[in-house]
Amino acid sequence: MLVITGYSVLCCPMGRLFTATKMCEDWPRSFKIAQMSLITGNPSKYIQGVGAVKEIGKYTSVLGNKALVTGGRTALSVSQEAIGESFRAHKVEYVVERFRGESTRTEIDRLVNIGRENKVNVVIGVGGGKALDAAKVVSFYLETPLALVPTIAATDAACSAQAPIYTDEHTFEKLIIRPKNPDLVLVSTDVIVKAPVRFLVAGMGDAICTKFEAEACRKSSIINFHGGSAGESALWLARWCSDTVLEYGVEAKKSAEQGVVDEVLEKVVEACVYASSVSFENCGLSLAHGYLVGFTGLKETQQYLHGEIVGFSTLAHIVLEEHPKEVVDKVFRFCYSVGLPVRLADIGLKDASRELLMKAIEDSRSKIEWLHNEPFPVTSEMLYEALITADRMGSELLSRQH
Repeated sequence: MLVITGYSVLCCPMGRLFTATKMCEDWPRSFKIAQMSLITGNPSKYIQGVGAVKEIGKYTSVLGNKALVTGGRTALSVSQEAIGESFRAHKVEYVVERFRGESTRTEIDRLVNIGRENKVNVVIGVGGGKALDAAKVVSFYLETPLALVPTIAATDAACSAQAPIYTDEHTFEKLIIRPKNPDLVLVSTDVIVKAPVRFLVAGMGDAICTKFEAEACRKSSIINFHGGSAGESALWLARWCSDTVLEYGVEAKKSAEQGVVDEVLEKVVEACVYASSVSFENCGLSLAHGYLVGFTGLKETQQYLHGEIVGFSTLAHIVLEEHPKEVVDKVFRFCYSVGLPVRLADIGLKDASRELLMKAIEDSRSKIEWLHNEPFPVTSEMLYEALITADRMGSELLSRQH
C-alpha cells in the first residue's frame, strides 16, 4: 500500500516499509530498478451491461462466502434487492451497512469494525465515488477481496486502486494506494441511466482530461501509480477515452435524458468508468487533477461534483500547455454543449480573488505533486494565469451563444 501525504510517500514493496521522496532516493536498489519497467494495472474482472449486478453472486462466490455490503441510501435502494437475490442463489452470506457519505478515517474505522465483528471475507462497495473509495480502504484493512458496483458514472473511482481520504470538514487529507486494483467491477448500465444526468456529465468532465494528463506525464517521464512507466497501450487507451467522450458525449447525454441504454451510452460509460480509471493509474495525473485537490478545500466549491471541477480544470490545463487553437476550441465547445463548467463562476468561484485562487493552488502543491507533472517548470503564477485565461475564454464563449 502507498500512502501519499504531501511530498512524501510511504510504500510497502516486498512487505517492507520505506519512506521516499519523489525521486525514490531511499528506496532499495531492487525497487529502483522496478521503476524503470513498464507496469500496468487493471481490475481482475470488469463486467458492464444491462443487468450486470444480477451476476454479483456468481462472481463474488469465488472471492468469499460472507460479504460486507456498504453503500449510500440511494445506491442500496436501487441495487440491494438484486444483490441479495444473487447472493442467496450462490450461497453467499452478507451483512449490509449504510455508508454515511464521506470517506473519512472515522467512517472507515466504523466500517472496518463492523466487518471484523461479522467476520466477513469479502467487501462490496455500492454507489458513487466516495462510497467506493471507502470500500477500497475497508477491504485493505480487513485484508479481503474487493468488489465494486458503481451506480453512477460520475467518476472513474471504480476500477482504480486509489482511495482519497478526507477530513471530517470535507477537505482532502491523504491518498491511499492499495497493492492491487479491485477484484471485480460490475457496472449495470440500466442502473446508470436511471441516475440524474448530471452524474454522467460529471463523469465526462473527469474523463476528457485523461489523454492530456497522460501525455504530460509521458513527456515528463513520470513514474505511474503502479511504480513503473506507462506503456504504449496505456497511452492509447487514455487517448481513446478522451476522444470517445468528446465525439459521443453529446449523443450519450441525449440517450440518458431519454432513459435509453444504447451503443453510444455503453461506449461513453465504458470510457468514463473503465478507460479513464485504468488510464490515469497507468499513465499518471497532472494539472487538471492537481487543481482539483486545491479546489476541494474551498467552501465555495463544496456543492460541485468531482468531475465538474475537473472539467473546468481541464480547460485551464490545455490553456497552460498552449494546445493548438482547434483543440482548445473543441474542448471548450464540448463542455458548453453538455453543460460542464466553462467559467470559474460555474464552480462557485464567481469574482474569486487572486488571494483565494492562489490559496487553492498552494494548498494543492503542499499536498500532491501532480501540478509539477509537466515537461517544463510550472509556477504558481502560471497556474493562476491559466485559470484566469480559461475563465475569460469561457465567458467569451457564453457571450457568443446568447
